[in-house]
Amino acid sequence: MKKNLLPLIILPFMISCNGQEKRIVTSIAEEPLQLENFDFNTKLSALLPEKTKSKVYSGYYELKSELLKVDTISDGEFIGSEKPVRIEYRQQSFSSQDILAKFGNEEFNAVNLATTIDGKIMVLNALIDKTDLKQTKDFIETIDKKYGKSAKTKGEFSDKNYDIFTWQLKDRIIRYTTVLDKEENTLKIEIDEENKKIMNGDKNPHYKGYIFIIKKEYKSQIFGKVSSGDFVFLE
Repeated sequence: MKKNLLPLIILPFMISCNGQEKRIVTSIAEEPLQLENFDFNTKLSALLPEKTKSKVYSGYYELKSELLKVDTISDGEFIGSEKPVRIEYRQQSFSSQDILAKFGNEEFNAVNLATTIDGKIMVLNALIDKTDLKQTKDFIETIDKKYGKSAKTKGEFSDKNYDIFTWQLKDRIIRYTTVLDKEENTLKIEIDEENKKIMNGDKNPHYKGYIFIIKKEYKSQIFGKVSSGDFVFLE
């Protein structure tokens, strides 16, 4: 009897109970985090597996060039009896050459996130190191077309003032903002190898883009409370 053998190709998808394709999430170090349709039931260990723990720095993960610090946050209500309320994973350094997350066709260079104490993901954040007003306008219009007109509010941190665009979905809140980076606290150097000189480089003011995906279930635990690192631009 003749048998026909068909090649089996295993793709990074699985079929959910309702027949729709559901993407299997892989490590952020291996594949950009897909923000738009992120499944908040995803286990943290899928995004940050054991192998991404830094072998050099205790309490850190390494995602390509990004160094991600783990910080357990307490409520701080009573000194000496603080209660842990969440765990934050905040980038300490990254490379603009890396793509660690995507929202549609928009690419992001760094990621941050926060979870409950038992590891449930509450909020995701991603950063574009350099963007401009046209790119921002196009990105916002794309989201508007898909999810409806955004609500525009103002944000302020230190000497920075910025617009915040918010979309309310059934189970999540999307926020996006761009902030002007004047590079006042950035040290730039130029190396003249021929003359063996190190000189100060020119500043290059530019915009950074920040997107936040908040699970609505946890909004009262996020807004007004998560405000460290890149999360300062959430509000």
